[in-house]
Amino acid sequence: MPAAAALIERRGRVLLARRARPPHAGTWDLPGGFLEGEEAPEAALRRELREELGLAAGPARFLGFAVDRYGAGGFPVLALVFRVRAARGRLRPADDVAEARWFPRARLPLAEVGFPGLRAFLRRYAAAARSAATGRASRGRAGSSRPGRSRRSRRPRR
Repeated sequence: MPAAAALIERRGRVLLARRARPPHAGTWDLPGGFLEGEEAPEAALRRELREELGLAAGPARFLGFAVDRYGAGGFPVLALVFRVRAARGRLRPADDVAEARWFPRARLPLAEVGFPGLRAFLRRYAAAARSAATGRASRGRAGSSRPGRSRRSRRPRR
């Protein structure tokens, strides 16, 4: 069964939704849900964000997918995960969501994510983000000073 999930990040924090219903009621999840009829994944994502959180979604970029079962022995789910820029506004959890909360990317409650495939996806996402941040920091330090003479002390060649 195809589903669409939103990874919404703002200032280094990721938005997670606590599931209000089975399966995995009470665990954390990415906001999203199943596609209806001939609905495109991005359209399903926008609809679900409106229904579950009262959020308007901006541009969506496909990040990857998570494969799970809808509960123990349930039907297979292929969740397409999109990075979404959501409009600013107050979160209004409704429908299948008991609570929504922002978590620092480095401290996602992975042990409390109910779907194993999604948990693995979030673990990879957080690790890749840490790696990218570390790479940017080391490149910044390496490029900030030059060994030897500075440009100002060089004499023009004749």
